[in-house]
Amino acid sequence: DVIETWPKGNTDVRIGDYMFRPHQKWTITAAPNAGGYLGAPYYKIVIAGTERALAATKEGELITVPTFTGAAEQLWRIDQLIDGTYRIMPKVVPDSTEKLALVSSGDSTPTLAKFDMNSDNSKWNFKDH
Repeated sequence: DVIETWPKGNTDVRIGDYMFRPHQKWTITAAPNAGGYLGAPYYKIVIAGTERALAATKEGELITVPTFTGAAEQLWRIDQLIDGTYRIMPKVVPDSTEKLALVSSGDSTPTLAKFDMNSDNSKWNFKDH
């Protein structure tokens, strides 16, 4: 219902209290023809019901792009950790060799940073709504 009012280009990614808003629902599926790594494929992460894909930027931040193209910065590695949570990492951060993971900054804003196993801000849970 609201998709026509969304910006047409890239948008920043924010996290807030979950209120069942359309931009807060994501679909994670294996990315077609994207290869993978030991034990799993690379995934695409899109806002549910759209092709608006999560992507890493060269600044080490997150955006959504209007359409999933399969570009390396739109591919995500998802690893289950020993405590049952997940680490989410982009295949690449453009113009960088640094390995970064999806983290929440201050328990709200998502960004990319070095993974810290001792920080809940580096770990993610999935729920099927």
